[in-house]
Amino acid sequence: MKLVPIKALAGFNYVRPDFVIAVGATDPTKSTIYMQGGVSIPAAEPAKDVIAKLEAASDPAHSPQETK
Repeated sequence: MKLVPIKALAGFNYVRPDFVIAVGATDPTKSTIYMQGGVSIPAAEPAKDVIAKLEAASDPAHSPQETK
């Protein structure tokens, strides 16, 4: 299970990328992450940054594996 740290308004939230349904842009510096089960998480990061983190965490090419 991978958890992605997301900067929240007061600290950090750790999010499982496979549970994210959508990311909404509320203003240029903040966003909202919508999760399965109806949970929404306010983030103190732009939506494009949150999306980039989630994509990187779910991309198998970026997973920590031993290279030959």
